[in-house]
Amino acid sequence: MDMVNRQFSPSFVDVLVTVICVLVVAAVLVPQVHAARAVAARTECQDRLETLGRGFHAFEQARGGFPPRRTGFQDGSPYGGWGPFLLPFIDEAAVAAKYDFRLDCFDPSNQAAVETEVGAFRCPDAPGGRHVAIQSQATAKSRNPDKDSVFTVRAAVNDFIACNGVLLPRKGYGLHALDGDGGQGNRRQAMSDDTLLPLASITDGLGCTLLLIEQAGRPDVWRNGKKHEGGGQFGMSANARGAWAGWGSIGFGPSGADGLSSAKGDATDCTVNCNNWFGIYGFHPGGGHILLCDGAVRFVSPALSPLTFAYLSNRDDGRLISPTDF
Repeated sequence: MDMVNRQFSPSFVDVLVTVICVLVVAAVLVPQVHAARAVAARTECQDRLETLGRGFHAFEQARGGFPPRRTGFQDGSPYGGWGPFLLPFIDEAAVAAKYDFRLDCFDPSNQAAVETEVGAFRCPDAPGGRHVAIQSQATAKSRNPDKDSVFTVRAAVNDFIACNGVLLPRKGYGLHALDGDGGQGNRRQAMSDDTLLPLASITDGLGCTLLLIEQAGRPDVWRNGKKHEGGGQFGMSANARGAWAGWGSIGFGPSGADGLSSAKGDATDCTVNCNNWFGIYGFHPGGGHILLCDGAVRFVSPALSPLTFAYLSNRDDGRLISPTDF
């Protein structure tokens, strides 16, 4: 009897009740804490994209147009992308001072800059510990006289990317959607290659044209929230995407619902959070971010239709999009 009384003494009961209360409170609060953290990370991701938007407009005011999405694509300039052009306009003067536009982005003299992680190019919800490995020889227009050595950099990543063409299926909703006006070419977007693009060229309206989308996770392959094996879309080549200093654009388009198969041209196709090679891809519940040419950032859901995505991607196809369409 004494043992029973000791086992169920008032102090023991008090402790048991306290433990139960703590567990109940934890069960209630832990999901709320996780939800709050998710909201904070999504908000920070939006803030960083807004920073880039302000940088684009500051650059445009200073130089008369948006920067090139790629350099070295056609005119023989050293390889690079829009990221280095923005550095002085997003409070990254120290990194900008280390970058030499006369050299390729993967040149050893640019290595210190290119391998520096720049917060504005990163979404905090995306996996960390990533880099884009690039191996290449100096291009013809690079000021580096060594054209034989193969240079290697572990470039810091960029979770946001511009458009250099529209990819639509040739059947279903995609049939003739952009035909007849070259709408699926790569010269119809908010940035061009090797040249500055004046805002006057964006005739569909700044608020109806994509400047950047969130396409996080590169160079890793992500499909519907799962990481897949593979070395990235372009391997270690000079045109590898996903580095803030490198080529900063890709063709935009939907995928099949599984994120692996090609778009079918029907209601099963997916534009958001299915595929991080061609579509919008964020590590947020319920969608991803886009930056419009007027500097506004929107959060879009998987309900975004492939046609709306395509029409937003071009600057002058005459397809005016209502804010209620996305």
